Amino acid sequence: MRSLNILPALAAALLAAACGTRRDEARPIVSAPSPTASDAAYSVYDLGSRWRDQTGNEVTLASLRGTPRVVAMIYTHCSATCPMIVDAMKRLEARAPGDAGFVLVSLDPDRDSADRLAAYAREHGLSARWTLLTGTDDAVRDLAAALGTKYRRLSATELAHTNTITVLDASGSVVAQQPSWDADGSLAALRSLTH
Repeated sequence: MRSLNILPALAAALLAAACGTRRDEARPIVSAPSPTASDAAYSVYDLGSRWRDQTGNEVTLASLRGTPRVVAMIYTHCSATCPMIVDAMKRLEARAPGDAGFVLVSLDPDRDSADRLAAYAREHGLSARWTLLTGTDDAVRDLAAALGTKYRRLSATELAHTNTITVLDASGSVVAQQPSWDADGSLAALRSLTH
């Protein structure tokens, strides 16, 4: 009987421990370990999918190889978090080394055509350092899985998704992932790749 009396105290302690992390604390979603030989073998650029960029050209992810990249998955009709992700990435661009590239991948390929991506790039004042991609549902799903981006359709016009900025090294390996509000963590990872 005595052991049953400690159950409420144990439950309260576990609840307190789980609630101990404040939402406003900036922390990495994924802390990438130091690359090892086996890690170096994995690259998102090895995904064989084909995409369309904002100019209408067909590209593969492998065509992005050779330059560190900052990547986020968004959709252009989003009026909530996607503009904040893009703003965070633009702040990163202003402070990032000149050879870094920036990539936005649409989570809504049915509505985000190459023309829509080009208009979005103009609307947001994105420079030539930016590549915007749209692909098939399968390609989007595969890349989202590789990057750990979770998303789901809420309605015909709205998606829920994680708000993650991913830093890839020149070979396409993930070196850091942070919530979009932690641009400083992404900048530190990006600088470590270019210096």
